[in-house]
Amino acid sequence: MSEELQAKHYLKSGQIIGNYEYFNIGSTTLNQLVKAGFIPNKDYKEYGIRKPDGLIIKRGDKKNPIVIAVLEDKQKGKFNKTKEKKEAIEQCNDICQELNAKIGIITDSNEYIWINPQHINNKNNYFDKTIGKLRSYSLITLNSGDILRESFQIDSPTNERNVEKLSIKTKEFYELLEGIVEKISDNNSILTEGKKIDPLPLARRVWQNIWIATGKSPEKCLYNVVELFIFKFLSDLGILQAPHDFYTVYQLYQKDSTKRGSDNVLTYYTKNSREEIIKLFPASSLDNTSIINGTIFVNERGEPNLSQSILFVNSLKQFREFELEYGKFNNINRDFKTKLYETFLKQTAGSKKLGQFFTPRKVVQAIIKISDIDKLTDGQRFCDPFCGVGGFVLEPLNIYKNRFEDFSPHGSLIKPSITYIGYDKGFESDEERTIILAKANMLIYLAETISKNRNLTGVFARIFNETFKLWKTNLGTLGQIPESDKNLFDLIITNPPYVTKGKRTLTNEIEKDLQLKNFYSVNAIGIEGLCLEWIVKNLKKGGKAFIVIPDGLLNRKNDTKLRKFILDECYLDAIISLPRKTFFATSKKTYILAISKKKTLTEKQQSPVFTYLVTNIGETLDTNRFEIEENDLREMVSMFNQFKGIKHEKGVKQILEKQSKRCKIQPLKLFQPSGSWKIDRWWTKEEKVELGIEEEAKVVSIEKLIEYIEQTKNYLQTNIGVLEKIKADGDNLLSKIVYKKVKLDEIIDFSVKTNTSKFTKSFVNDNKGDIPVYSASQKSDVVSYGYVEDGLPNVRYFNGCMTWNIDGSIGTVFIREGRFSLSEKVVPLVLFKQYESVLDKKYLKYSIQKEAKIKDFGFSDKASKYQLRELLIKIPIGKDGKFDLGLQKYLADKYEVLEINKQGILNKLDQMSNFEVTLDTKS
Repeated sequence: MSEELQAKHYLKSGQIIGNYEYFNIGSTTLNQLVKAGFIPNKDYKEYGIRKPDGLIIKRGDKKNPIVIAVLEDKQKGKFNKTKEKKEAIEQCNDICQELNAKIGIITDSNEYIWINPQHINNKNNYFDKTIGKLRSYSLITLNSGDILRESFQIDSPTNERNVEKLSIKTKEFYELLEGIVEKISDNNSILTEGKKIDPLPLARRVWQNIWIATGKSPEKCLYNVVELFIFKFLSDLGILQAPHDFYTVYQLYQKDSTKRGSDNVLTYYTKNSREEIIKLFPASSLDNTSIINGTIFVNERGEPNLSQSILFVNSLKQFREFELEYGKFNNINRDFKTKLYETFLKQTAGSKKLGQFFTPRKVVQAIIKISDIDKLTDGQRFCDPFCGVGGFVLEPLNIYKNRFEDFSPHGSLIKPSITYIGYDKGFESDEERTIILAKANMLIYLAETISKNRNLTGVFARIFNETFKLWKTNLGTLGQIPESDKNLFDLIITNPPYVTKGKRTLTNEIEKDLQLKNFYSVNAIGIEGLCLEWIVKNLKKGGKAFIVIPDGLLNRKNDTKLRKFILDECYLDAIISLPRKTFFATSKKTYILAISKKKTLTEKQQSPVFTYLVTNIGETLDTNRFEIEENDLREMVSMFNQFKGIKHEKGVKQILEKQSKRCKIQPLKLFQPSGSWKIDRWWTKEEKVELGIEEEAKVVSIEKLIEYIEQTKNYLQTNIGVLEKIKADGDNLLSKIVYKKVKLDEIIDFSVKTNTSKFTKSFVNDNKGDIPVYSASQKSDVVSYGYVEDGLPNVRYFNGCMTWNIDGSIGTVFIREGRFSLSEKVVPLVLFKQYESVLDKKYLKYSIQKEAKIKDFGFSDKASKYQLRELLIKIPIGKDGKFDLGLQKYLADKYEVLEINKQGILNKLDQMSNFEVTLDTKS
């Protein structure tokens, strides 16, 4: 009998998970498992001595157990190359087929590969030398074409037959197994999965309609969009049920669409559905805030505002129409969680105010990844004292599994291992109660968990209310002084308000309260100075803080005392420079300040300071906020995390500065309280030009400037002549052209899928070849990832077709020649064969780009494949009604000339903008 089975108490059964038993083994042979009665009783011959790393079985009767899955667990470092993965798959598949298992799971604890060993497949076959037999298998995929990569998630110990009592992650794993067993077979390895939808375009349209119809502030309109979204969201999750759900209310509108009927619909929603939401998710007894608080469709007392009843039902119509086209909200795109509020920050009126409590999510994610929040342990406390919509508090749930699992129910209780706190201030004016958006945001982040625990809405409401707290005073968080060390925090991450106006009102209130007056003893300039003092004094000894600060705090002479206070109380870990216009509402220069609270004031800092210049944050720094490949935050995160481990070593400066010119490791002596802490000054002009932070200025005399302007004028006149000729030709011809409108999915095969797994440098280096891999770059000739070999498994290749970027240069179509591959952020646009000879790609490129511009696809509305396929374009046709290829080519040439002329003008102006004019006539 196996000693391992005996030592792990597996002799009677494995670890119980509902209908399954799991055996975490590795030293037990198949022959020994037969004797124990855990696998089918037969002679496994040469395979009898093989030792599976794990088994999941379903007990039929003692004589006939069914093997559900075989686990092959490889060591890290033994799973990096394609050859190693293939060998591991084949080893697992051999045992699977001997045991007649339904599933094979191969992993190195970092990457997971799921296979269907029963699928008769001519592509993935190999010769098994052990028994002289041909074997085959298939990778299990989703219907999107993505390879299934779910991790192996089982709590230990479990021993629970009641599935409803399993922990969240074990229950999800159990349901995944059930789904795979049900859906795959000997001729199918695809798991059908509902299409993920992105409601951002809908949210944006509804917001615009409410804003235009009411003229209310953008913030107030946003609250109402969020309330409607939650109404529909909870209905589709099955949490809000008839007679309170969206569909009951919508049916009332369908029965009577008159003004009177609209009044009845809004009244019903207010008195029934809205009250039910508040009942399911009760408001906080301390600040009376819940997850909804729109005050356009209802007033402050919660009564229906009948003057807006038609707007209300029209908004419901938009939600319903969106559902009919794209599906219900119970299967929303994961990214929607982190982008809900970004879409509204592009709007003109009010965006500045909204931007005051919004940090771009790429910056949020970067700070979280350097904060070590995933390493906080039982009983530790984390806070964002100026939380706005809650990004810093909630985004760890999206990044780290252990933080998401903090909110998994155990029975009827939710007990996060650490304390999460988000503070904000506000009054009865609904625009100022952003804490409600934070609570609504938390509901969206935890949607999957809540939908599986519908009977615990009150428990989740309590968690929302305990996490996010509103202070209804002018001082807000600044008025909250810690009562004892128990109230201090191990980690603070925040973007505090930074203005100097209004500080007098706050200091007057502080002066009136002796306790507050003694607490704020530094007398810093600006509200951000008060905030920083609060942060330092609310940190536990050894605690860490990551704070977004304005440049004035690092440079103002009047803040010398504040900088000294920081150095006296804390270690200065890092100052990271962010580019101007990082934030939506201001072009102010900002930095990330990283500090650690000293355990005693006598401690002296021995380690240097990490400094880094960020130029790009992964999105354009204009109102469009288009996503781009260039993102220095990724390198910053990697280098700072490396710095934390080696900062006390002698060669730390050389090690890190050798890796990147954006990084400088500086001695603490450079950070004197009376001096400037603006780190940018330590990079020379030449270094900044090389890094793309500044452009090299060309010094010209006035005479040379006049000469260049004359050249530019002549260039423009030449361009005008070209454009006038195009216009004259157009006047004669364009009015006579007949067009046919077609949807893109009529001419383009959208079933052609792009790659789903991300290309990495290590993958490209391991598989070097001559096939270019293009990303979502703004330039057509940029090969971002490098070149890979042809014919790699699980890599898709394309030949001579158009492509569309869903990130980066969104709205631009590229025509790619030859054979190539694409990153997951690029969609191939492959013409159906019957149209290859009758449609001109260059004409299609300009037509698609024009319509994309009209649709305003951009950062918050990226035009997924599903939206793109619905795009209507016009194609010229001849008298026979067929597509006219000659006209397409003619128009495409004219479009190209226009584009070249426009770009030439822009280049001239760009060049002039970098001139440094001097009075020296010799220049």
